[in-house]
Amino acid sequence: MFISPTTNYKYLSKMKGKIYLYLFLFSILVNVFQYVNSKGIIDKYEKDIKKFKAKIEVLERSEAEALLQENENAATE
Repeated sequence: MFISPTTNYKYLSKMKGKIYLYLFLFSILVNVFQYVNSKGIIDKYEKDIKKFKAKIEVLERSEAEALLQENENAATE
């Protein structure tokens, strides 16, 4: 059985177009995955930063209160 070269080239041309389409779709999916993944990581870091800032404020307040109380105790002695 003999396959003519022109038929073969037409088939390869169609295949080539489909391959580019699939590669394009795959690259879009990879980009969407990276965006969603990085968005989740950034949101988590922002939540952690807010939590740690709140802890820092509480510790700074308690330290300031301890220093005031220490100064009051030193002044009364």
